[in-house]
Amino acid sequence: NEEWRSDEPNRSDASNNGKDIGTRMASVFESTLSIDRAEILNDSSYKAMRIKELFRLIETSPSCNNQSQQHTPNTIQSSLDNHILHLYRQHRLDSLVPGRRLLHGTSGSNINHYSLRPKPAVVFFDCDDCLYFDDWRIAGHLTTKIEDHCQKEFGLPKGHAYALYKKHGTALRGLIAEGHLSRNCSASMDGFLDQVHDLPIHELLSPDDKLRTMVSQIHPSVRKFVFTASVSHHARRCLEALGIADLIEGIIDVKDCRFETKHSESSFRIAMEKAGVSDPEACVFLDDSVKNIEAARRVGWRSVLVGRVGRDCGRVVTSEHAEHEIDLVHQLPEVFPELFLE
Repeated sequence: NEEWRSDEPNRSDASNNGKDIGTRMASVFESTLSIDRAEILNDSSYKAMRIKELFRLIETSPSCNNQSQQHTPNTIQSSLDNHILHLYRQHRLDSLVPGRRLLHGTSGSNINHYSLRPKPAVVFFDCDDCLYFDDWRIAGHLTTKIEDHCQKEFGLPKGHAYALYKKHGTALRGLIAEGHLSRNCSASMDGFLDQVHDLPIHELLSPDDKLRTMVSQIHPSVRKFVFTASVSHHARRCLEALGIADLIEGIIDVKDCRFETKHSESSFRIAMEKAGVSDPEACVFLDDSVKNIEAARRVGWRSVLVGRVGRDCGRVVTSEHAEHEIDLVHQLPEVFPELFLE
């Protein structure tokens, strides 16, 4: 069958074993997934898988490269069967999940010739206007406190702090750039951050049972972090008020990122280090900022834009760098079911 011939005909192993790959794949699906063979043979996901990719698994498998371990047909076939099933499921999700973008540069960027992506290892949630949406009320309180602080402490004109936020990603980063604050003066930095985040969060947010259910249903193997441009004590109060603090493993804040914003690639690399993950494609990121989403893609993360209406413009916002766009974080299972699968 030409459809299942090896892409590298000079390799005897691919040529010999490749003859029966179509039959083998059909058998795996039929026995494991209880799908009728006729249905399998007409399945576009089944047809799209290429033999070259399957043999790449055998070549790179630790068990196949371990000289001290005896290499048997059974170990090869077991690895191959497992890979077939994972590749098939990935292809079906990429094909069937509504609105999924296969972004150029990722393992799955070409639906017809692509490789198996790493399983999601970590999901990073932004905090404000992502884990909750309150029509930007808390954002408004924060903006007011930052403006007041900048006028009183630095003599800046009204509106200047917000302009810094728009230009630099956070007002803090803009204040550093203009010399009003210094990374080397922890007292002034902490004083600014503590004062502007001094809000009665438990009066402004309430427990979100739907959010708690969604987060608790993420597969246990996927670690869950909050990745925020604010400070950890503010994020922690938000998590407590929402009723999900016990479900989040850790908080990566602006101090962890050395006061850089999420416009900076270095912040994403620090987040990976804190979360103990080395493969950027195993990271899933949810944020309401299109600029943060763009930076995440430059690093190689898979991203979801949360919130499709701009705070200032009131118009629909979109990002070509997001794999998905949703209105509320609660819709995550609809667009990223692999976070919730075995």
